[in-house]
Amino acid sequence: MLGTERCQMIVKIPACPARLEWDSWQLTVYGRKLADSWEIAARKAIEEFSKKHSAEIMDTPYSVFPLRDETTQAYADRVNRNLNIMMPDYSVRTALSFSYSSALSNMYEQLREENAICRSKAREAHIHEQNMTGALNKIKTLKAKSRARKIRIQELHEELENRTQMVQHLQGQLQQAHELIEDVQAQVQAVADMEAKEYEEDSEEEEEDPEEIEGVSGVESGLGTP
Repeated sequence: MLGTERCQMIVKIPACPARLEWDSWQLTVYGRKLADSWEIAARKAIEEFSKKHSAEIMDTPYSVFPLRDETTQAYADRVNRNLNIMMPDYSVRTALSFSYSSALSNMYEQLREENAICRSKAREAHIHEQNMTGALNKIKTLKAKSRARKIRIQELHEELENRTQMVQHLQGQLQQAHELIEDVQAQVQAVADMEAKEYEEDSEEEEEDPEEIEGVSGVESGLGTP
């Protein structure tokens, strides 16, 4: 799985000075963490040594510990040697120790598998939690942007309302200006009509005055005639 933590450990076993026929060898193990890798490396090294030198561990305490791979001939030989009552070196204590160690080994394998499953589930849960956290952060960011947009829209609505009121106010002033202009035009027209009327009356009076003067002159002339 990509992103899974892994620890690689290489175990090197040098050649034995007391046994020149024993060559050096090494093995590589993988674990999730350093603590797990130490345990796996130690067990694999012991198992590998037991396979290579089964005769040398015959009379050692490790002979009662079962090998991990139960399909090998070395495992069958060890079981036969420790549990077969027909073997000349059979010992009840050794058989009990071997059976007990086999049970512990099986329990260890079961717990190790369960532990691996639990760690895998924990890892998946951690990844899921990270994904959920990322999704929540995105949701929070989107909510923040949405709130900012709502605030901006409210500000634009308020600005639009203020401008609408200003336009209405200007329209009112413009209407008043139109009415004032109409009143002034009406007054100007009234004054112009009045002046025109007065001008016509003055013209008519000027036309009537010469006749009256001529009439008076005729009377005077008649009276003076003998």
